[in-house]
Amino acid sequence: MEQAPSETTETGRHAGATQRSMRRCLVTGDVRPRSELMRFVVGPDDLVVPDLDARLPGRGLWLTGRRDIVAQACAKRVFARGAKRNVAPMTGPEGESLELFVEAVLFRRAVGALTMARKAGAYVSGFEKVRAALSGRDKNEGGSTGDTVLLCASDAGEDGRDKIARLADRVGNVTRVDIFEAAELGAASGRDRTVHAVVLPGGAAQHVLETVRAYTVYRGDVAPATDIDLMD
Repeated sequence: MEQAPSETTETGRHAGATQRSMRRCLVTGDVRPRSELMRFVVGPDDLVVPDLDARLPGRGLWLTGRRDIVAQACAKRVFARGAKRNVAPMTGPEGESLELFVEAVLFRRAVGALTMARKAGAYVSGFEKVRAALSGRDKNEGGSTGDTVLLCASDAGEDGRDKIARLADRVGNVTRVDIFEAAELGAASGRDRTVHAVVLPGGAAQHVLETVRAYTVYRGDVAPATDIDLMD
């Protein structure tokens, strides 16, 4: 009769899996879960490139996902020490440094998440439509669980932003994101400019928050959290 795995064996397996999921930042020396770090790899031309989805082949070079940490890694030849050979950080298509290239990629991902939300039917734009969407999510009523993402253009007038913000405070479960300009929100909306928009609760909203969080943490800003404004 086959024996069931012992508690010791299961504990050992769990510890081994946990250990395999951890990586050390080459700059700070901190050991953290892979999901909290940023992976880089060396390409065939000996240039270090970002692997933000952690899918590229090769040995991973892991860093804390912040711009200042990536800049230190480039300036102090940390990648070369980690790769144990002479490698160099890549430069972007316009000659930008690796840390600025990564920042641009993260921002494009955040904007792309808004476009995906619109295509999924979870993105509402325009002052009146946003107000109606928020009013329909009274915190005392049932409905979809999770946060609504409120997007207010960073270059919009304070009056309209304050009106929407006050409504969001009454509704509850609203995360406000103010990092995008009106033209950037407009691109996601299929318009020239958009000042106010919301992403309705669900997977699309979660994806928007994840990409915005990665971008803001990388820049050293405050990451979005429930009922906390994320200001540019």
